[in-house]
Amino acid sequence: MNRLSSTTEVMDALGGTSAVAKLTGRKVSAASNWHSFAAFPANTFLVMQAALGAKGLEAPASLWGMVECAADLESAS
Repeated sequence: MNRLSSTTEVMDALGGTSAVAKLTGRKVSAASNWHSFAAFPANTFLVMQAALGAKGLEAPASLWGMVECAADLESAS
């Protein structure tokens, strides 16, 4: 599985700003700001993780401000 490491990589992989805005129910202007953020809003975690998984991709939960399990961090190394 390909692991993405930034908000921009995730958004690009999901089809860009407009596609992510539609996926998350946000305005395009709001989603556009996420390119410059270190983390997405936490309440977008499940829908975006599901969309990434459907594409055979993954991203660390920390991109949504989540704390990851130590085992998950070790396996990603």
